[in-house]
Amino acid sequence: MKNIIYLYKSLFCILLLLLTSCQLTEDLDEYEPLYSLPGETAISNQTSAELALTGMYATLRQTSLGGFPHYTIVPSTLSGIDTGGLFSYGVEDKGFQSNNPDPTGTKTRAIYTNLYTLINRANWVIEGTEKLVSSDFVNPDRQLEIIGEAKAMRATGHFYLLRLYGQFYDLSSEYGVVLNLVPAKDANPKPRNTVAETYTAILDDLEDAIVEAPNVTNKYYASSVYAKGLKAKVLLYKGDYSQAALVAEDVINNSGSNFGLMTTFGELFQHEGANDYLNTVESLFNTYSDLDEGIGSGNFWDGIFANTSDAFYELGENGTMTINGQVIKHDATRIPYMQLGTPFSSSFNGNFKYKQRQGINLYETHYHLRMAEIYLIYAEAEARRNTVVTTEALNALNAIRLRAGATTTGADGFETYPISISYPEFLEAVRIEKLMELATEMGEDFYDMVRYEILATPTPSGESFKASMVNATATNQDKFIIPIPETSIIAGQGVVKQNPSY
Repeated sequence: MKNIIYLYKSLFCILLLLLTSCQLTEDLDEYEPLYSLPGETAISNQTSAELALTGMYATLRQTSLGGFPHYTIVPSTLSGIDTGGLFSYGVEDKGFQSNNPDPTGTKTRAIYTNLYTLINRANWVIEGTEKLVSSDFVNPDRQLEIIGEAKAMRATGHFYLLRLYGQFYDLSSEYGVVLNLVPAKDANPKPRNTVAETYTAILDDLEDAIVEAPNVTNKYYASSVYAKGLKAKVLLYKGDYSQAALVAEDVINNSGSNFGLMTTFGELFQHEGANDYLNTVESLFNTYSDLDEGIGSGNFWDGIFANTSDAFYELGENGTMTINGQVIKHDATRIPYMQLGTPFSSSFNGNFKYKQRQGINLYETHYHLRMAEIYLIYAEAEARRNTVVTTEALNALNAIRLRAGATTTGADGFETYPISISYPEFLEAVRIEKLMELATEMGEDFYDMVRYEILATPTPSGESFKASMVNATATNQDKFIIPIPETSIIAGQGVVKQNPSY
């Protein structure tokens, strides 16, 4: 009975969240023509600018009908790490699992719509705040900070779209995404930009955000450090390894005492009591949630939808890598273990991520980017730019390994990677560590396997990496990205070109 009450309470919270989000941003709503003209004058001072900014961040809050948590789950379903969900295992999920997504799917459409909502709200914030003068602000510096935060989130939205719907792995491709750099004031469709143009716009916004956004306020607001960390990640995806390594190293070494690695992995996802779970030192940016809410923050919806597969659990539990005769185990201690059939009243996960247990408050958030990933970005970029395993790259990789509990001389196999590791072994080790560290968070498991195949990354066995080594159905590179929603293609009268093979 308590579970039923909790479910209704959770659904009520979703409705309240949706209504609150609309109230905060109703003058900025890009989908209702009624609001397009008032939106041009809605931001008139610091108070209204801050209110609009809050409405922008509200799009990242989880709802049952919005783009989150689906954005975090769909990529892991494509990789085979996620099974599709306890209550959501339907036709669309089976399409993701078999790497044959449905253009008419509700999740595909929800993600696409939600991310463009985020972008357009950011555009309204930027345009409206730029029109103000310094005397409109109690603190004149706040004007640029608000603009910087909005640019960081606009870059985030375009990057998330590019990874799922665009050929992010091919700089020469015409299949980027539609760039929205000004508020949408009419329904006229625009054609897609190229991948190169999309990367340029994302990086331009991040450069501005690095200068303009505040260094840090709360971790659920974008900061200059988050913008710099995201820049390192975007550069890695773009293939600019030298710059990616330099920027990631800068984030690691020069971000100040508010940013670093947590002492243990478990602390990131165990937030009982009064711990400030929204401002952990490791987070560069995460989603806001209230201490007393059971939904909108990760612990409920991801607890239902993020179901790790048997194959993934087996990989962490029993997978190994042999380096110069030394057998090194993967790591099951970081896997968010949940399987279909888990009773609703029991712990949703056998490990730390996205727990929700009857009668126990385990506060949760979504980490969009955290310092551990920056270490792993640096490790990969540093190795790829030199085509050799440098001491710095190995140390960065082992820092994450050590934090997970590995030892340097242990006899149980859960050890750090040795200096004898080869270049192909190192790249595979980075991919595995990211898989163990970031599983079900933001879909890196899928994007990494796509990047590794496109780059013909050498494997320890001597062959080039294939995505099908992770998910046997991932054989068609056209299906490495998901389709533009059919409704958008129809509404745009074909102006937006559909992805190949859909």
